[in-house]
Amino acid sequence: MLKSSSLLRLISSMSKSEKRNFKLNTQKSGEGEKLYVRLFDHLVKYGEFDDQSIIKKIPEIKKSQLSNLRATLSKALLRSLRDINKEIYPEIKARERFDFAKVLYAKGQYRESLDMIHIVKRMATEIQLKPLLYLAISFEKQIETQHVTKSMSPKAYQLATESNVIIKELVLTNELSNLSLLLYARYLENGYVKNEKEFQELHKYFYSLLPVIELETLDFYQKLNLYQSYVWFHHMAQDFLNYYRYAQKWVNLFDEYPAMRGPGTVVYIKGMHNVLNALFMAGKRKQFRENIEKLLRFNEDENLRLSVNEKGQLQLFKYTHGINSIFMSANYAYGADFVRDLENAIETMEYPWDPSRIMVFNYKIACIYFGNGDLDRTITFLNKVENTYQARLKVDIQCFSRVLNLIAHYDLGNDILVSYKIKSVFRFLLKMGELEKVQMEIFRFVRRTPKMKRESIIEEFKKLREKLADIENERFEKRPFLYLDIISWLDSKINKVSMVDAIVARRVTSQ
Repeated sequence: MLKSSSLLRLISSMSKSEKRNFKLNTQKSGEGEKLYVRLFDHLVKYGEFDDQSIIKKIPEIKKSQLSNLRATLSKALLRSLRDINKEIYPEIKARERFDFAKVLYAKGQYRESLDMIHIVKRMATEIQLKPLLYLAISFEKQIETQHVTKSMSPKAYQLATESNVIIKELVLTNELSNLSLLLYARYLENGYVKNEKEFQELHKYFYSLLPVIELETLDFYQKLNLYQSYVWFHHMAQDFLNYYRYAQKWVNLFDEYPAMRGPGTVVYIKGMHNVLNALFMAGKRKQFRENIEKLLRFNEDENLRLSVNEKGQLQLFKYTHGINSIFMSANYAYGADFVRDLENAIETMEYPWDPSRIMVFNYKIACIYFGNGDLDRTITFLNKVENTYQARLKVDIQCFSRVLNLIAHYDLGNDILVSYKIKSVFRFLLKMGELEKVQMEIFRFVRRTPKMKRESIIEEFKKLREKLADIENERFEKRPFLYLDIISWLDSKINKVSMVDAIVARRVTSQ
């Protein structure tokens, strides 16, 4: 069943009430002294699955029994967690009713089985669970065709019609969910489009997979997958206003279907995240503040019974947009304190965040320290990004991490190291296919720095700034300036002020 490490993580994720419920159920069934229950108590107490320690503390357990006991405990825990959570997750309750229908059928109680199937169909319809609805209809057809019932003739036409309708809906749902999934995978691999050619390729790819639809006929999940697809498309295309528009449609969908907030909590949270991300990228500071308050209120709602996964997602986006709010306010001194908790959460693996998220966090933490003038810690976190390299994962972050690393070493005066690193970074960017205008200008500048005279360095900064300011206005060159405010860094050098002061001055000028 579960591996030892997975079993330990499962137990550590259980709340006190879930552990208590498991023990009560074993006692009710007369299993309080079963060896797998004693194994559970041991794992709760010591927090490690050490064969020798278990055998020493529980002499009745033989080493040859441990594998079977682990499997038995895993099954018992999962059954207990399923039962205690079925009131929270209606799909679990609906599937349980489907299992009941199967049992009744096996016992020859065909009418009772059909009655249970009708309950399943109603429940599946309420929570938009079309795959289960299809299974229920298929099982109902099986009963009706194998056993004579009084309503067989009209029922046959009704079931045939229901079956055809649900198959068409499932095909459309599958097409839309595939579109959403493939676009998201494309985004994770390639990030934003870099030029008109890539935009046209993305545009062609998107519309070649987009099925013909009538919006008013779509159900919840079909609309959700459609809006998500448009979110990924406009995000990659750097069309941040339309990115925001469809992210807001995604969130508003839960107002249109309030019953889906329970089973769709994780998706609702991710929708709020994308609204905030779009507002951040579009520079809408007022709307960003309003929506981050909404996210924090949701996070602090004590009436919500959130799972470990949902709590992890909320914490993920709380930190993500906490950092983004620091970028928007340029309050890097506060940011250096804010990210300490995040660093600890990453180090202790407190939440089940994937490597892609952690890579982005490490890069953004580095940017916070860079803005605060702590170049040593900047380099420490950029090295973490580079040391966790995974082919085709967040290529854009991996590339900009290396560019910022060059800048940080340049600021520290590590000229020899910069000369060495610039060659390896250049090769990496060529390999990744990420050599862009901003990067080329920075390379040209850094490569020439050893030959620059001290008295002319300010003029060189001004020339670079002028070139980058022109690039910033180009449609597909916005990405570098989202990851790194290189122009404010140049302003800080030119005007001999802190980066924070340079950012504030630039915003005043642009208003």
